[in-house]
Amino acid sequence: MFYAVVRFLVRPLVYLLFRPKVIGKANLPKRGPAILAANHLGVGETFLIPVLMPPQITFPAKQELFQGRSPGQRLLSWFLRKAHQVPIDRAGGGEASVALGSVYDVLEQGGFVAVFPEGHRSPDGRLYKGHTGVARLALTSGAPVIPVGCFRTRFVKGILPWPWLYRPQLCIGEPMAVDPIMRQNFLEATQHRESAEILRAFTAEVMDRIAAITGQAVVDRYSTAVKSH
Repeated sequence: MFYAVVRFLVRPLVYLLFRPKVIGKANLPKRGPAILAANHLGVGETFLIPVLMPPQITFPAKQELFQGRSPGQRLLSWFLRKAHQVPIDRAGGGEASVALGSVYDVLEQGGFVAVFPEGHRSPDGRLYKGHTGVARLALTSGAPVIPVGCFRTRFVKGILPWPWLYRPQLCIGEPMAVDPIMRQNFLEATQHRESAEILRAFTAEVMDRIAAITGQAVVDRYSTAVKSH
């Protein structure tokens, strides 16, 4: 209820201020579970996707946002929980499956989850190598992946004296079903190398689907590697 009320109040304001456009709503299934995988250009996607998409969208938020003790941090934690956002431990490594636990719960309940496979915002507008979390979610849950292309979602300076979003656009691609044989091979993999290869192959296909929508130049490196230099 809280999510629906907030979206009802915010959506008209978003359309009035930014004049966004959503293409391909027919590609969104009426029922979940489903995983939305989007490119990450700017801050805009984090509120445009949950506000403009018809179903209730859950974003995994870093665990630290739910653990603050100051009044402001507690208010943020309360808001995130009321908005049905879930904490995720981004430590990675061998704890990957455990870290995604709360997200699996959303999918098991027939919900919609949105993720940014790149992990961080693109530093230069290109599409960077995807992390395998989206593949792990899809192959474990069996939920289809829906590629989403985001355009003009980065706040930029224009005619106004402060940064703004100028007609952002979300383009929803056709759902990508999980291949049952690939999923079975992943679930039955006995060696880390075998499962890693399957995860990487699936992730590459997801990123190819996103690139086909956005037309972005593809970089075979993680965005954090570029930002660190």
